[in-house]
Amino acid sequence: MSFFAIAIAIATFIENDYGTIAAQAVIFSSWWLELCLFLLTIIFLWNIFKYKLYQIHRLPVLFLHLSFIFILIGAGCTRYLGEEGVMRIREGDFNNKFISSSTFLSYKVHNNQSQYIGDKKVILSSLSNNKFSIPIQFDNNTIQIQYVDFIHDPVDEVLEDKYNGDHSVLEFVIPADNGGMQSKYLLENKMGRINNLDIHFISGQGDFISSSDYKKDFTIIKDQNCDSCTFLFLSAYDVEYMKMSNQKKGVLPKENLHYLNHKTLYTINGKNIVFKNHFKNATLKKVSSGIKNDESKLDLLQVRVLVNTKDTIINLTGSKGVISPKTYFDFEDFFFSLGYGSKTYSLPFAILLKDFQLERYPGSDSPSSFASEIQVLDGDKKMDYRIFMNNVLNYKGHRFFQSSYDSDEKGTILSVNKDKTGTIVTYFGYSCLLLSVISLLLSRFSRINLLSKKIKSN
Repeated sequence: MSFFAIAIAIATFIENDYGTIAAQAVIFSSWWLELCLFLLTIIFLWNIFKYKLYQIHRLPVLFLHLSFIFILIGAGCTRYLGEEGVMRIREGDFNNKFISSSTFLSYKVHNNQSQYIGDKKVILSSLSNNKFSIPIQFDNNTIQIQYVDFIHDPVDEVLEDKYNGDHSVLEFVIPADNGGMQSKYLLENKMGRINNLDIHFISGQGDFISSSDYKKDFTIIKDQNCDSCTFLFLSAYDVEYMKMSNQKKGVLPKENLHYLNHKTLYTINGKNIVFKNHFKNATLKKVSSGIKNDESKLDLLQVRVLVNTKDTIINLTGSKGVISPKTYFDFEDFFFSLGYGSKTYSLPFAILLKDFQLERYPGSDSPSSFASEIQVLDGDKKMDYRIFMNNVLNYKGHRFFQSSYDSDEKGTILSVNKDKTGTIVTYFGYSCLLLSVISLLLSRFSRINLLSKKIKSN
């Protein structure tokens, strides 16, 4: 029990510093914590028989032990049999699916004649041992999907190396979501999405521009024979500029070549970018943007796909609460589909959101309460219900809690829980705990009554 208490205390610090997923991966989902809880259950059972707690004068202690036993068994049922996730519904629309709160690595292999489909539940963090290997026997070939690396909240980091660097890299500064500024990088002969602009960085002669470049939002050209690396740009929109040194402003016409200057604010179709640096010989490496995982951002999972003796590295992006985007590729005459993230569960009924209601404190924008007026659609059966805080919809083994809402206040977010077995067993454990307290007060053999009799006798 001391070991269990220490583990939970450590998990609290990990969750505070590194996030909920890290605490779950390192502590709560570990095999050794499961073993600890299993041993505690065995010890409680052993004590029942060792100390003969089934005797009438020891009923309070018996109920206390039974309560812990059933609560632990209920927790196991919840973990291995339960399903949990979130459901989003817009006003006037209905939904019969919810997104899992767990993350999975989903995979599919086919050769135009047959296919192999599967998924593996994974809990990944920057602190835990994430290694896994998925063996697949398909079409008389040995295929494996192996863990390589996991990076939460990935951002680019420039590694400048004049001997091993094989690319020119441009650094731009754009506004960040938190109100500050952030750097974005673009490799030579690559196109990137920077501040919602399609920006293409190419090498070539400045007087030769393909007609396809006019379709890009912003194209940057570096002369291959230019040692000083003067850059030109071509924009599909008129470009406003402001030089930071002297605050000089102007407008550069679209579809014309212009010089790209440092420390100049360019506004393209309402989006601001600043050209900051050029790295001549560099590579880009993905690193975590911070210690604590931001669950609202996509993570990067790198896996190795082996077919017999050949292998390739695949980058997958995804996170908890996001349907895993699929990555398609062909390798060694096989076609693969890989994805990392949550998956969807279907319900045997649908829920229609009739109205979402939000109330605020007087004179404040802070919400005081919010509720969802819904209708359960189950074949010909229709049932109206109001879901709000502490008022849960329980229907066909699924429980729906009011969790959050969309930013425009026209949609609701419901937490979904399917755990009938675990709930029944756990509630039975709570009942035993209540019986333990009641029997402690009523039993003439309890410590309270014995002390009461002793006081009265004196």
